[in-house]
Amino acid sequence: MPVYKVSSGDKVSESVRYVALGDSIAYGYGLSDRESDSYVGQVGKYLEKKYDYVFEENFGTNGLRSDQLLDILTNPENEQYNKYRATLQHADIVTLSIGSNDLLHLVRLDLDLQEYIEKGDKMFREACEKFAVNFPKIIGVIRSIAPNAEIYVNNVYNPCGDLSGFEKIYQLAERYIDLLNESFRCNTGFVLIDIKDRFDKVEDSLLNMTISGRDIDPHPNKKGHTEIGKLVIQAMKRSS
Repeated sequence: MPVYKVSSGDKVSESVRYVALGDSIAYGYGLSDRESDSYVGQVGKYLEKKYDYVFEENFGTNGLRSDQLLDILTNPENEQYNKYRATLQHADIVTLSIGSNDLLHLVRLDLDLQEYIEKGDKMFREACEKFAVNFPKIIGVIRSIAPNAEIYVNNVYNPCGDLSGFEKIYQLAERYIDLLNESFRCNTGFVLIDIKDRFDKVEDSLLNMTISGRDIDPHPNKKGHTEIGKLVIQAMKRSS
C-alpha cells in the first residue's frame, strides 16, 4: 500500500512505488514515445495525479518469456536477480504483462498453415502447459517479495484479427491463446486485466500488426496501449 510520510502527527505527503514487469508490451515496443504512450506510462501519469511522489520502475523486456522471468526472480545466479528483488521489495503496485512470447517464439513464417495444424499442436500445447506451471510460481514469488503490493496482470490477446484474409490463422491462434489464458483465470493473488476481451470488441485497430519478410510486429499501437491503460486504471479505482 502507499507509503505515508508523517511529520508531527500530520500527513505531509503521500508516495507510491510502482513496478512494471513483463515483456515488450510492458516495455512499450514500437511506440514513438514509449515512456509517455505505453500503458505503463499512462498508469504512472494516473498515479502522479493521486500521489505527491511516484517512484516508477519499468522492467519490461523485449521477447521475455515466463520461464525467463521466473529465472530472474528465483535464480541468484541471474545477473538481474538482485535488482528485481530489491526493487520489488518496496513495491506498492505491480503490473505484469507475460505469456505472449511463450507462444510467439514458436511461430515460424516459413511453415504453411497445414504444417502448423499437423506439427504445431503438440508444440503449442506444451508451451501452454509450461506457462501453466510458470505463471503461478511467478505470482507466488512476487507475492512473497512484496506481500502487500497490489498486483495487476494482463492476459493475452489474439493479434491475428487485424490480418485481413487470415481467418484460419486467427482461429488457430485463438485455440492456443484461450488455452494459455486459462492460467490467468485459474489462479488467484492478483487482479486480472482482460485485455483480450477489450481487444476483441473494439473495432478500431489497436495493433501495429504487420508482416515483413520473416518479421511479425503484433504489438499494441498507441490506441492499444491507451485501452490497456484504461483497463488497469479502472481496476485500480475499483480496488481503492
